[in-house]
Amino acid sequence: MNLPAIPALDPTPLPAPAWLFQALLLVTFYVHILFLNVTLGGTLIGAVHALVAKGKDAPGRRLGRLMAGLLPASVSFTVTTGVAPLLFIQLLYGQVFYAATVLVGWIWLAIVPLIVVGYYSVYLYKFEVGAPGGRTVWLGVAAGCFVIVAAIQTLVNVLQLAPPRWEAVAVAVGAVVQDPTVLPRYLHFVLGSLAVAGIFLAVVAMERAHRTPDPFFDWLARRGIFWALAATGLQMVDGFWFLFSLPREMLLALVGGKPWPTIHLAIGMGLGFLALILLSGLREPERQRNLVRFTAGVMLATVLAMVGLRDVVRGMYLGSLIRIRELPSHIQMDVTILFLLVFLLGLGTVTWMVWSVLRGRRTPA
Repeated sequence: MNLPAIPALDPTPLPAPAWLFQALLLVTFYVHILFLNVTLGGTLIGAVHALVAKGKDAPGRRLGRLMAGLLPASVSFTVTTGVAPLLFIQLLYGQVFYAATVLVGWIWLAIVPLIVVGYYSVYLYKFEVGAPGGRTVWLGVAAGCFVIVAAIQTLVNVLQLAPPRWEAVAVAVGAVVQDPTVLPRYLHFVLGSLAVAGIFLAVVAMERAHRTPDPFFDWLARRGIFWALAATGLQMVDGFWFLFSLPREMLLALVGGKPWPTIHLAIGMGLGFLALILLSGLREPERQRNLVRFTAGVMLATVLAMVGLRDVVRGMYLGSLIRIRELPSHIQMDVTILFLLVFLLGLGTVTWMVWSVLRGRRTPA
């Protein structure tokens, strides 16, 4: 299949080396994906338990009240931290990113109203969940919106990596789902969100139970570990499906054909299996506080490894079309240093805020 005409490169030189922007893309996307996982996975977990709970004081309803206190901040951080990686993608891969978004048109634009409805539903849930007969269905509405947004993002990500499909998508938008990687990529993303959100809830439960003993926190820790274990196990299975759905030349490169991609895949899979083993050993998380923390650290490292692997795969897809290191640049050192200082200050502030939430004295549940 012949490649379509790729839009011309923006002649404006980069104000810093291309490798710096690529590193910033990975760092900012990693921060964004952590908040996104807590938002998407937490909303799904909270919706399931809240909708099936019976009685106002049932653990599922208490989990709903806990999520009502966490989700508004989580959603806002997800949206805010998503701006930076989006800008870096446009800067480095704008030729294919813009083309992909234009091809799907209104589907891409639907992300904005879906996020607004989901965010508003979170607040409706927050203000109603504590009232007698409060409608927990709002959490289900928010979860539905966020799941659809994830599907749209997956479609655009796949489309920007596959210019040979652009012509077919221009004729019929539905042609994008014919790519064999769409479904396993999407499931890998959603399952990963459930796993990270599960371990996040377990950590929150352990930190708060350490100061305020409550059977609810023991229940929450066990449920969080269950979600993390189940989602990680399913994600490992889906990961093999995703791997073998890649084009043959990329599959061969990842399984020994090229050292760098193979190393990335081995690290990601090794950390994933380690996380699965650790999660399976957390049978009494309320008594294994340090192991819960260590497992959470391993899962954070796994997400970081997968972010790097994702970038490697993207490079194999687009390496012949976009050569990052050959992009023109005109170094503006003073502006670059100022930006990096503000960036590090922002990361430190976000880290402090997250730690304050995890160890906060106030317990909405």
